[in-house]
Order: sequence, then C-alpha cells, then structure tokens
Amino acid sequence: MKNEETPSLTFSSLISRISEVSGIVCAVTILISAAVLTYEVLMRYVFKTPTIWEIEFSVYLLIMATFVGGAYGLKTGAHIHIDLITYLLPPRAQARLSLATSVVSLIFCLLLAYMGWEMWWEATSKGWRSDSLWGPPLGIPYLFLPLGMTLLCLQYWVHISKQWADLKSGRMEEALRTEKRRVP
Repeated sequence: MKNEETPSLTFSSLISRISEVSGIVCAVTILISAAVLTYEVLMRYVFKTPTIWEIEFSVYLLIMATFVGGAYGLKTGAHIHIDLITYLLPPRAQARLSLATSVVSLIFCLLLAYMGWEMWWEATSKGWRSDSLWGPPLGIPYLFLPLGMTLLCLQYWVHISKQWADLKSGRMEEALRTEKRRVP
C-alpha cells in the first residue's frame, strides 16, 4: 500500500513545490516591474531622458505574474469563490459541485494551454517581434500563457486528486459542515 501512495505523494509534493516557487518568482517580477516603472519616471521627469523599453517590459512582467502565478493562487486558495448559492446546498452536494467545477476548470486550462503552446511556437518559429522601438522577440511574452496554464493544469490535477480522495473518505463534507458552523 505504501509503495502505491509514494509516487502520488511525490508528484503532488513536486507540483506543490513548483507552484510555491512560481508564486515567489511572480511576486519578485511584480517588484521588478514597479522598480522599472519608477526608474522610467525618474529618467523621464527628473533627467529628461525617456527610455523606450520600460513600459513594454513591465507589461510583460505583469503578464507573467498573472499567468504563471495562477498555480500558486490555486494552491493557496487565493482564487475567487462565489458561494452565495452553493452555501445553501448540503455539504455532500457542495463537495460534488466543487469537484465538478474543478474538472471543468482543468479542461478549460488544458485547452488554453494547448492553444497557447501553438501560438508560442508560431511566434517563435517565425521570429515574430514586437512592433515597438525596442522590438523584443514575441516568443518570450507569448511563453507566459502556455507555461502558466500548464502549471495551473498540473496544480488542478493535484487539487482534483485531493478533492476526490477527500470526497470518498468524507473529509470534504466534514470540513464543509465545520465551516458552516463557524459562519454566522
């Protein structure tokens, strides 16, 4: 029995660790983006020498933080939950609905990842470049969508596996019952 659980736990642990690292990297990219924009303001208004790369670079960093950070958001439960109606359902129905919405979300992310990888490959193989004066290769920012969606798919797989195990064992329902008792 232990040998059967080890690969699954190792996979889950690896994906969780990758999601943690991606969250840290994305937090740093937001700080770098803020620093670059501050640098541009200083250069433009204090030293009267504007730059041509900073806004596009900052936008690319924020796009990266948005897409690549999604897996960290799922892992930590930071995604938006609208539970006004679902809160009224019995715990077992809530648990099943949560599992179903996770599966639908995984399918959507898989499609987005697939299409994103195709788009990235086209941009990279054809040497597309930005039309700005700076003109960086578009393969770099186009990588963030498929990479982020792939990481999110992997984290959804771990999330769904845990939900399934918790649903089968009754832990998910018990957690929902406990949560209902705490909410006024």
